[in-house]
Amino acid sequence: MSRGVLPDDSTTFYDALAPLFDVMTDWEARLASEGPFLRARLEAIAAQRVLDAACGSGGHALWLARQGYTVMGVDASPAMIALAQQKAAATDLPMSFAVARLTELPGNARYDAVLCLGNSLPHLLTEEALRGALQNMAAALRPGGLLLLQNLNYDLRWRQQPRWFAAQGGELNGQPVLVWRFADYDTAAGRILFHVALFHQMAQRWEVAVHTTPQRPLFRADLEAVLNETGFERIQTFGRLALPAEPFDAERSGDLIVAAQRAR
Repeated sequence: MSRGVLPDDSTTFYDALAPLFDVMTDWEARLASEGPFLRARLEAIAAQRVLDAACGSGGHALWLARQGYTVMGVDASPAMIALAQQKAAATDLPMSFAVARLTELPGNARYDAVLCLGNSLPHLLTEEALRGALQNMAAALRPGGLLLLQNLNYDLRWRQQPRWFAAQGGELNGQPVLVWRFADYDTAAGRILFHVALFHQMAQRWEVAVHTTPQRPLFRADLEAVLNETGFERIQTFGRLALPAEPFDAERSGDLIVAAQRAR
């Protein structure tokens, strides 16, 4: 039974996705790949305090805390933060979580590093919103602090316009579930409609709810320009969040990884 397509803002979208987020994310494999890259970048600036912006269900934040960092995780989705807090409550790790949008980050130059992973920036639908978020990230960092961003490679994706992502399945509360993501492209408006279909097996039938949220494709040149305008320097770009580090290739890379430092 289909419940239709629901036009969500990003908060509502991720609140709906939250119960299945860890089902669709292989955290063990993801962190085995991404962890060495993250650790290398953080060790290079002797980081101790890390702000994980758009932290989702807290997978990266928990891993960072286990590595000995003091971590603050924020996300616009109350449901995601509730999941992260539930996980953290089972540990005695130095970490905390709060609900906050990317334009509402805690400031006061208290962090050595700010991470914004998982293709979160494209949910900011105007350049003004992007600039405001990056200004807040700069304000949260000490001088010389690290900003690390992970987005899809929209330089390539906007040209190819792939529609379908691989489906991911698992179990939730003992029942089979399936997550299927796909996208529509509005070239004239410069927008992507990102959909997620959430399938639950109920008795002998499947039910599905489809949620949709808009995204703004974020290109390398535009992102670098706004970073320069908002107080960042030493900008580096990579094609994946893994070691060995690979330079960003607009024609081939799956991701756009950006490392920059707050100007001293």
